[in-house]
Amino acid sequence: MIVNDTGKARRTSIALAVILGILQLSIVPNVGILGGRANLALVLVAAVCLGGETSKAPLVGFFSGLFYDLAGSGPIGLMALLLTLTGFALAAAGRSRVADDPTASIVLFVPVALVVEVVYAIVLLVFGQAQSFVEVVFMRALPGAVLDCLALGITSVVLARVGGGSGGFGGKHSGGGLSLKGL
Repeated sequence: MIVNDTGKARRTSIALAVILGILQLSIVPNVGILGGRANLALVLVAAVCLGGETSKAPLVGFFSGLFYDLAGSGPIGLMALLLTLTGFALAAAGRSRVADDPTASIVLFVPVALVVEVVYAIVLLVFGQAQSFVEVVFMRALPGAVLDCLALGITSVVLARVGGGSGGFGGKHSGGGLSLKGL
């Protein structure tokens, strides 16, 4: 008898969000390259969107961005807006192509991470929270995007292992993979 455990996907999604949230608050402020820090809220949005669960992507993006804004010192609502738009764009672009291919997911994620980090850094410059354009782009945004891509790579490997050996995030096209449905 085949039993679908719909609660497993929800538990996995919630566990991923909680783990990334704890890491964002505890480890990310202490680990960085130059002045850049990882944005695990962006990684969560990418994991949900590129993992095949696209119906709630903008909602996940909004709440992840709001969490990031409230946990940091930047303007409240900016990252929420950026991650809502990112979730919508990734959900529209990536569902059928990259749900089972972590490499393609990371390749699609690289320009997204760069755009989100650069836009966020430039807005910080406009608000006066940074000194120069070179500082915000080359000392914050680019190292932050590299750390985001590294974090997504680690997350994709972990999700592939948790998903019972599927080839990537989603597992909907292969037997027994991880689905982030329910988040």
